[in-house]
Amino acid sequence: MIRAFYNLWLAMLAPVWVPFVLWRILFGKWRDRWRERFGYVPVPPPSGKLRVWIHCVSVGETLAAQPVVKRLRQLLPNCEIVFSTTTPTGQQTAMTALRDCVDYFIYFPLDLPFAVRRALARVQPRVLALFETELWLNLICEQHQRGGRVLILNGRLSDRTARRAPRARPIYGAILRCVDYICAQSPTDAARFIEQGASPSRVEVCGNTKFDQALGALDRTADEWRRTLSLPEHAPVIVVGSTRTPDEEQLVVEAYLRVRTSLPDTCLALAPRHLERVSEVERLLHAHGLTPHRRSQLPLPNRAHAQVVIVDTFGELASLYSVADVVVVGGAFAPLGGQNLFQPLAHGKPVFFGPHTHNFRDIAQLAKTAGVGFEVATAEQLAEGMLRLLHDPKLREQIAQQASELIQKHQGAAARCAEAVKKWLL
Repeated sequence: MIRAFYNLWLAMLAPVWVPFVLWRILFGKWRDRWRERFGYVPVPPPSGKLRVWIHCVSVGETLAAQPVVKRLRQLLPNCEIVFSTTTPTGQQTAMTALRDCVDYFIYFPLDLPFAVRRALARVQPRVLALFETELWLNLICEQHQRGGRVLILNGRLSDRTARRAPRARPIYGAILRCVDYICAQSPTDAARFIEQGASPSRVEVCGNTKFDQALGALDRTADEWRRTLSLPEHAPVIVVGSTRTPDEEQLVVEAYLRVRTSLPDTCLALAPRHLERVSEVERLLHAHGLTPHRRSQLPLPNRAHAQVVIVDTFGELASLYSVADVVVVGGAFAPLGGQNLFQPLAHGKPVFFGPHTHNFRDIAQLAKTAGVGFEVATAEQLAEGMLRLLHDPKLREQIAQQASELIQKHQGAAARCAEAVKKWLL
């Protein structure tokens, strides 16, 4: 009954979402391989091997899935793994990071009855493993009706979702009744899944796989990045990752200019979350009298130095944190939920972030408690905090040790998730 009402609701909203889908296909990011959005996925019939379908939305979830997929490949070398994403950036990340582990890469179908039936008929997964909050009613119910297993890996329900969940509890209940097992990130997430209808016997706190993924980015040294970015040899470096709005970048630039009044040689590497905003960030830096260089145009010839760098390349930020003396992570100075704090902490870097960290609440709280993460709200607070650390190398060394210990202490979630998939697959 709930599923019928859900599909009726989708039909009633067709005048809204159909033009949006058509626009994305004709002019947007879905032009490439758009047929897969309707279930025409390029996967041949099963060859007798068991199949696992793993789905992630975009880059963040794909990176979180990386250690799980690699561990699963070790545990089950003869099974076939189908990996889907919703966004093209997620697909690009997956095809780069997991090409040796995954048999087939596809785009996730729209949650329409005919699309998910067609996709499931082609893939025929024994296990459908969805990462974090991908709770799609038609897909999950259809997989359940076909006799397949449904798992939620690295599961979480954000604060905002939890606030809205009571209004949609019948839908969540219908979804979660079809889910066989949930590997939750934290006790809070586990309790929220149970509140929405999941059986307590089918929910386990496994931890966050991003703790495992974070160490995978320790592949290039600080000296290598200094040469690559043409940064002066001994100058302090601030790396700013995943900013999402002009207001965030304005706050960061103001703080950076304050730092330069005390430490004029300080360098800045700024990586906006979305590369289509690089030109906008470039104009902002020029407006403040700075001379930015794009990462794609570095290193500079004749051993010239760059002081301000815009990271306009894909997939390098996690490794780039190694060159930082201090790190600022965006997405939390505006009410957007925050971005990945695991990667800079894995490099042993002190990390600053804004007050809006509801999508990363657990790691943000752990980082603050451990004395390696610092919540600030204004440019003045950010500049003051960065200067305190830049003037105190012994404190930075202490934080490096504490940050590394924090990441290592919470590893193991990826192995637990992979073992859960193996259990339900065999």
